[in-house]
Amino acid sequence: MNANLESTLSRTLGQALGLPSGASEMALARADREQLGAALMHSLTGQNLLSPADVYRIVPRRTWIRRKAEARLSRGEFDGLYRLVRVQTLAELVFGDAARAQAWLHSPKERLGGAAPMDFAADTLGFEAVQAWLHEIDQGYFA
Repeated sequence: MNANLESTLSRTLGQALGLPSGASEMALARADREQLGAALMHSLTGQNLLSPADVYRIVPRRTWIRRKAEARLSRGEFDGLYRLVRVQTLAELVFGDAARAQAWLHSPKERLGGAAPMDFAADTLGFEAVQAWLHEIDQGYFA
C-alpha cells in the first residue's frame, strides 16, 4: 500500500469531515459520531462529494430529504456514505482525474460479476474488495 496515497486520502477525507488530523482510523474512532455525520452531510450537500444517485444507494431519496432537514445521519447511513466517499476519493487519486474515476466506478466490471464498483462498494465486503483493487491499480496492476 502506497503510504503517500494513504496520507493524501486521509487528508482529503479529513477535510470533508472537519478533522484537522485527517481521517485516520484512530481519528475517526475517537471522533463524535453525531459531529462526523453532520460534517459528512454538510460536505455531501455543499461540495457534491457524491452524485445523488450514489447517495441514494445508501439512503433512499425520501429518507435523504428528511435526513437533510434533521441534519443528522444514522450510524449505518454514515458508514455506508463514508465508504462510498472514500472509494470515490481513492479512485480520483489513483486515476488522477475525477471524470476517469467516475467512468471506472460506474461501469460494469467482469471481475465484480458484472457489477459497477460503486454498486459493489455499497456494503462492507464489496467496499474492501474495491478498495483493494484500487490499491492494486495504483501499484501498477491492470484495471
